[in-house]
Amino acid sequence: MANDLLHIPRIDILVELFKRRRFDPFVIKDGKKHLKQEQSLFILTDKETKEFAYGGAAGGAKSWTGCVWLVMACLAYPGTRWFIGREELKRLRASTYQTFLKVCKAYGVNKDNHWDYNGQDHFIQFHNGSRIDMLDLKFVPRDPYYERYGSVEYTGGWIEEGGEVNFGAYDTLKSRVGRHLNDKYGLLGRIFVTLNPKKNWCHTVFWKPFKAGQLPDKVKFLQALVQDNPFIDPGYIDNLMSITDKVKKQRLLYGNFDYDDDDNALMEYDSINDIFTNEFVVEGKKYITADIARFGSDKSVVMVWNGLRVVEIRKFEKMRTTKVADEIEKIRNKYGIPLSHVVVDEDGVGGGVVDKLDGCHGFVNNSAPIDNPQDQQQQNYKNLKSQCYYMLAERINDHKIFVRCDDYEMRELLSEELEQVKKWDADNDKKLEVMPKKVVKELLGRSPDYSDTLMMRMFFELKPEQRWQIF
Repeated sequence: MANDLLHIPRIDILVELFKRRRFDPFVIKDGKKHLKQEQSLFILTDKETKEFAYGGAAGGAKSWTGCVWLVMACLAYPGTRWFIGREELKRLRASTYQTFLKVCKAYGVNKDNHWDYNGQDHFIQFHNGSRIDMLDLKFVPRDPYYERYGSVEYTGGWIEEGGEVNFGAYDTLKSRVGRHLNDKYGLLGRIFVTLNPKKNWCHTVFWKPFKAGQLPDKVKFLQALVQDNPFIDPGYIDNLMSITDKVKKQRLLYGNFDYDDDDNALMEYDSINDIFTNEFVVEGKKYITADIARFGSDKSVVMVWNGLRVVEIRKFEKMRTTKVADEIEKIRNKYGIPLSHVVVDEDGVGGGVVDKLDGCHGFVNNSAPIDNPQDQQQQNYKNLKSQCYYMLAERINDHKIFVRCDDYEMRELLSEELEQVKKWDADNDKKLEVMPKKVVKELLGRSPDYSDTLMMRMFFELKPEQRWQIF
């Protein structure tokens, strides 16, 4: 990736070129030019972008680009403070830091003359006063809001391998940039995120709005494929081409963000997409399932069912539980659905809706599984929620669920949530359990309200109706 050292200008000239946004020495080698890398450096030094995601397939020179940006920024603007964050500090030192060393060697930024590394506190101190902190962004239960970084002020920073990082780290760190000498140098506080395709907050925050042409003005996404890198070893591409796993190949070779490669996922990617086109699913008895907004949440979701067909989805924003109960009553009367065919999430504030809709069923996620002879694994589930999600996954994979939804955004949200329905502690010899909602919220950056509402329909598959005989 580096230029021929014999043709590289002195470091002071390189720094001046960087400040003038002249990037040829950084993106040209042997007459070839890495256009995507040049484009990314232009974005990283503009006056408008506050969040920039760069990535896609493997081999796109993402780490090299991030290191070039931070090395030159540190040298160009004395006294500034930056960070590189990754899910594990160990991997940051074993991988990203090694790329940092290669970048420094390529451009003559010598350790003895320009910077030192503090291995105890893990930061790179430049002799001109600039500094790069190396951050461990692993989620720690005792610090769910990343308060350990809540008081540090940075000029800007880089999250490496964003697909591995918890949403809370990104959400906290983006509030910490733009607070250290930015006004002095006229620098915009900026978060740089490099990533490979992953169905988590990166998909929601960057890829999905980018694909729909709806990214906010100060947010940019640049897709980088291995084929965009003119300096890549041809053998590297051959290795990616030889991948037999369909999902992994789509992600790492083609940079497809709409595939997931987690072996613990309960539902197949294609089967999830099919729920919106399974028109052949037959009609049956009508039901209502409802997930009620919790404390601090602002959205209640109600689904109307005809058999295993969702015929209507209603979303209620920032509505009192009494009003939500009234709306469910209207929907129930519109479709002629008895109260015994209504199930409402009873956890949290949902209990108020259950009380008002006297006669409906309350769904308690952590309650015991339902005793149903048709469910052969009933004794192996940790709770009712896990039992229902496993049954829903089976129905979706067998193409027995249909969802009528013309709202593109709602469809995307539901699909993303269903892809996060995964086995939890799968390697342990315990009862079957799905990933807890708290973890899902950390991955998506929001609550999985749509998938939970869909899941509750399985309550009626597990709990047969009681029939009374009069003699």
